[in-house]
Amino acid sequence: MKTIGKVLHLSGLIMFIGGIVSSIAMNHVTLKSEDAALVYHQRLFVSEITSVLTIPGMWILIISGGLMAFAERSRLFGHRWLIAKLLLASAVVINGAFILTPLVDQVTALAEQSSSQGHLLRSYVTLKAEEDLYGTLNFIMLIAAFFLAILKPQLRRL
Repeated sequence: MKTIGKVLHLSGLIMFIGGIVSSIAMNHVTLKSEDAALVYHQRLFVSEITSVLTIPGMWILIISGGLMAFAERSRLFGHRWLIAKLLLASAVVINGAFILTPLVDQVTALAEQSSSQGHLLRSYVTLKAEEDLYGTLNFIMLIAAFFLAILKPQLRRL
């Protein structure tokens, strides 16, 4: 069962990071573009990547990590690094599910409106910058949690 948990956890991590990196790459396609139709089509890809890779990967990662931690409950809160990782993971889920996912949908809707009007709306640019900010924050927290899991700092037990 432990091996299955690790495989699921790694699969979720690959999907989650892969979705994020794919979205970053897609954002570079239209980085300076003023072509509203191109931006809209790029946003369709980002929305699909988010719904097919990033969000499911996040949930697989969190659920499998939680189940593995629960299975070893005697050590669950015995390490400070693990507590920090759990706090970071919680922040990633909250930011990803309740802030970023709605922003992705809103930015894509504004890109569609921009495309139909033939120019990028100011509200698109503003909301896209907000999405980028929260996305960067999520990525930094994810990388921090990832390094905590790999390095398992040798902090004193509680």
